[in-house]
Parts: sequence; structure tokens; C-alpha cells
Amino acid sequence: MGVSERKAREKLRRKQNIIDAAEDVFFTQGFENSTMSQVALKAELSKGTLYLYFKSKDEIYSAIILRSFHILQQHLEQVLTDCAALSGFRMLEKVAEAYIKFAYEFPNYFNTILDYENSDFDLKNLEGEARRALEAGNGVIDLLVNAIRKGQEDGSIRPSLEATEMAFVLWSQLTGLLQVIRKKMDIISHYFSIQKDNLLQTHLEIMKKGIELLEWKSNESKDTIRPLRSDE
Repeated sequence: MGVSERKAREKLRRKQNIIDAAEDVFFTQGFENSTMSQVALKAELSKGTLYLYFKSKDEIYSAIILRSFHILQQHLEQVLTDCAALSGFRMLEKVAEAYIKFAYEFPNYFNTILDYENSDFDLKNLEGEARRALEAGNGVIDLLVNAIRKGQEDGSIRPSLEATEMAFVLWSQLTGLLQVIRKKMDIISHYFSIQKDNLLQTHLEIMKKGIELLEWKSNESKDTIRPLRSDE
């Protein structure tokens, strides 16, 4: 290994360590209540050294968003690989279940993605970590589009719906429902005696009725979709 390669690896390692430290600080204290000084202290670096790697707290948070999307994307890609022999519609069901499972297993990363989805964007000024985070989010949408197009080709998903538009609608619907569950589930349970798994079940059934091609005949199981619960 040459000197330049060794320096590049060391720089990457230190950058990842800073992101690890920032996660501890941000996830514990909240982004707004955190400072660069606290991140530097957690990373065991001087504040000046920290600024050599990240120009601001926002840039570090963009790096955490990027990591969140990468982890989600890895989970979804694994699911799509495992169920490659299934129809596009069944693949889309599995992707939805995997997203729900991700939200339960990685709540901090999921909340980071929610913050990203609720943020305003200025495409003209996006750069560095922020642009890479945006591209990573688009990569997740691309996975949905590919599953939808496969379903349209194999006859399991309605061909009249545009694949990219459908991907954004399905992503937005499920993300919005998961956000409601995160913020309002106690109120919903108290006043309406509804559990979160029932809400997720209903959403997946609505998705099924909305995009599945009714004439589709298959040997695949037609059992009711069962969403993953937080205790699984």
C-alpha cells in the first residue's frame, strides 16, 4: 500500500469516526441542541481538526442522512435479491415489509430519513454530503421503480400506472403513515383503540388493491399480507 493510499484510508476512517461520534451526540441530545464542540469532544478531536472534515453541523447531518439511506438501500437490495424469482408485485410487497422492519429496527436512522423528507431543498446550492444524500434517496426510489416495472412486465402490476410516479406515491404513503405512527400513535390508540400493526396492515391491503392486476393468475400465495411487528 502506497503512502497516498494509506493517507486516503486514514482520512476516510477518521471521517467515519466523526460521523459515529455525531450520531451519538445528535441522537441523544437532538440535532438542534447539539454543537460542533460536543461532536469534537466525542470524537476526541480538536474543533479545528473537525472543521477540516466537515464545514458545519448541517454537513455532518447530511452525512448521517447518507448513511441512513445506504443502510436502507442495502436492506432493500438484499430483499430483492432473495425474492428475485417472485413476481414484481410480490417483490414490491416484500420491499414494503422490509421498509417497515427497517423503521422498527433502526429508529434513529428512520427518523433521520423523515427529517430529510420534511426538509426544503435548493437544488442549485446542493453540494458535497447533501447532494450525495439526495442521490442515495433517489437510489431507493430506483429500487421501487425496478420492482414495479418487473411487475408490469410479468403481468402482476397494472401497466396503466407510470412506474416512477407509482414509486413516489407508494414511498410517500408508507413514509407518511410511519411518521404518523411515530408521532401520534399514543393518541390514536387511546381515542380509537387502533394498534399500529392494524394501520400498517390496512395500508398494505390498500396498496394491494390499488396496483395489483386483477386478471393476474399465479401460483404464488395469495394470503393476506402480514406486516412485520416491532417485536419481531
